[in-house]
Amino acid sequence: MLDQPVLHRYQPTDREEVFDFIRAMFPADVSARIIAQWGWKYDANPFNPPDGPIIHLVRVGSKLVSQIATFRVPLWAAGTKCMAENRGDQVVHPDYRRQKLWQRVNLKQSVETPIALGWSGDISTRAAMVGGWVPGPVSKLWRVLDPGPFIERFTHSRLLGSLGAGAGAASWGAGAPLRRRRDRQVGARIRLDSFDESVDALWERARRADKAMLVRDHRYLNWRYCQRPDARYSLFGIKRNSELAGFLVARATTRDGIKWGYLVDFLTAEDSTDVLSALLDDALDEFRRLGVAAVSCFATDPASRRTLLRRGFFPFPQRDPSHFVRRIHRGRPDLQKFATLGEWYVTMGDGDYEMTF
Repeated sequence: MLDQPVLHRYQPTDREEVFDFIRAMFPADVSARIIAQWGWKYDANPFNPPDGPIIHLVRVGSKLVSQIATFRVPLWAAGTKCMAENRGDQVVHPDYRRQKLWQRVNLKQSVETPIALGWSGDISTRAAMVGGWVPGPVSKLWRVLDPGPFIERFTHSRLLGSLGAGAGAASWGAGAPLRRRRDRQVGARIRLDSFDESVDALWERARRADKAMLVRDHRYLNWRYCQRPDARYSLFGIKRNSELAGFLVARATTRDGIKWGYLVDFLTAEDSTDVLSALLDDALDEFRRLGVAAVSCFATDPASRRTLLRRGFFPFPQRDPSHFVRRIHRGRPDLQKFATLGEWYVTMGDGDYEMTF
């Protein structure tokens, strides 16, 4: 039947057709971002299976009407190493929505990737639950560095904005001597251009034995933060006794006329709160120099979260909270406990949440 949806595996020859479909389905800025990331995130992903990127298309006749593009990431799950499948860019043509296309073509999760993960808002989360996904809201942590832009925006007063900015700068400057003393005690502060084998040794020491978390070794981190074509990250490190004791990945950008900072990823040993505190101070110092108004991040790890709260971050209520969603393959009962969000170490850099801006 001509109206029967048919599932196809993406091939390189489909690229221009897919790009035309993306341009037709998304606003210009969103489609430009997806296309700019496509080669890095999908075609050249170092964790692709031998038969290429994991992208599926649905056609009705000769017409492309939907796509789901996913990518693989290495995962540690309480002693088990495997690949996880991250749900990425997906869309259904408006004329074919609410027709259960993907149920009709029966796309199944690969046994080779026993865990699938992704991010969604409230509306898409309800739809995902029908497909066996388990949602977990992750509260964003904030710290305001410069209240001036927010005061000016909501009061439309430059004078009040400049007074707020001055107060914020004075507060930060007063704590500088204490920060410098703590940094001298914790280790040598370094800036990284990329990640080498020293981060692999850190990963072996710092991974949470009983949690699920992405494998933060040099292969993954270099792909994720050093090769992304449409964003630039600042990489901070602490070296102690010739070993890398921790790292933090930060990024600054402008959204809605306000400069924002993001603590995208970080890793230290669970008992190294002093190292994470020093890394936070280095990142916040840079954000101050760049004129960043506020900083945000995600952290589900209790030790990391406590450190962030002590460094002035606070939970920010969201009307449409972000959900970290998981789907565990039914054939892996040993991994079922990771359906619970509390069993995960999650930062903003996990999955494709931060890739969307």
